[in-house]
Amino acid sequence: MSKPSPAKSDSRRAQLRAAQIEQARQAKNKRIAIFAVVGVVVVALVAAGVLLFNRFSSEQEARQSTSTPPNATAERDGVVLNPGKAAEGAPRVEVFSDYQCPACAQFEAAFGPTLGQMAEAGEIELVARTMTFLDQRPNGDSTRAANAAACADLTGHFAAYNTAVFNQQLIQGAGLSDDVLTGTLPNQAGITGAELDTFNSCFADKQFDDFVKHVNTEASRSGVTGTPTVRVNGEELDRDRLSGGPESLRTVIQEMS
Repeated sequence: MSKPSPAKSDSRRAQLRAAQIEQARQAKNKRIAIFAVVGVVVVALVAAGVLLFNRFSSEQEARQSTSTPPNATAERDGVVLNPGKAAEGAPRVEVFSDYQCPACAQFEAAFGPTLGQMAEAGEIELVARTMTFLDQRPNGDSTRAANAAACADLTGHFAAYNTAVFNQQLIQGAGLSDDVLTGTLPNQAGITGAELDTFNSCFADKQFDDFVKHVNTEASRSGVTGTPTVRVNGEELDRDRLSGGPESLRTVIQEMS
């Protein structure tokens, strides 16, 4: 039997080598195609995740913006009475009160004007932290009044409404009807026209009910056991030091700052 010529052997080896190179090329292209498809899928999943996250964040922000008064604190535990007016470094003065608390109404009558003047002048950041522990029934007068005050903030009249509630309590004692909360007090606070429509819609829908409950919960959690309680930069003010009247309050706040 004759042996294959060297030329034929070289040709055969070349063909085999070419076939191997072609197979390797096809395998590489296949891997590249798979990686490309996987990459596209990953990018699509990431994009979808980003869109879902953004949508969730937007919806969450929208829910919070409609369930929190515009001048609520960052912690959602109260309402700032003088938003944007406090000087840099001014102390935060928090007043914990219940709209059905007689002592709170007396405190507001005696010291509210001084606090209001200091707040307006930017000497302090004044925060109202309304509590509702004096409710005698579910959604009773304290809760309803706190909801109404929060709705007043929606119209930019929280401070005036807050004062009006306590003044009304001094006049009539405990108990605040819907007619008083949505008629008498808004009028005294200067809420009229379209603002009154906004206020009444907010109150009827209990728009800030969750916020009001949260404020009460956070006040209790922070250790407040009675009202009125006043804190200056988180430190409780000893009301026994206020025997000198309104000016003594100003002095004590300055000393605690």
